[in-house]
Amino acid sequence: RLLPYCLYGFRWAIEVIFYEQKTFWSFGKYMVRSKNGIESYVNFLAIAYSCVQLLPFKQERYAHLKEESSQVKKQLIGMAIQQEVFFYTFVLSIENRIKSLAILKAYERWAEEKHSF
Repeated sequence: RLLPYCLYGFRWAIEVIFYEQKTFWSFGKYMVRSKNGIESYVNFLAIAYSCVQLLPFKQERYAHLKEESSQVKKQLIGMAIQQEVFFYTFVLSIENRIKSLAILKAYERWAEEKHSF
């Protein structure tokens, strides 16, 4: 007689996952219209969600997030990703400037040598 209640316990865990994805991950208004699009969306979302949930158990740097809610994990990890992207973009722009300056200096030296003859 209690089997339906036990089975509903499994279903409830799935409902919590979908609730968190829609509410805290802002996928509540995401719409797809094709079967392939829906399958891709669900697979992508499940992988991203699983990665964020497992990250605190796999990396010491995020161990403090083990007991935090999905919303807090998503927010903090999202901020870390933004910082990484910002610094990566910043470093690339600096590297490009350094390369550009090196090229300009080389050109200036070449131009000076050519005009000195």
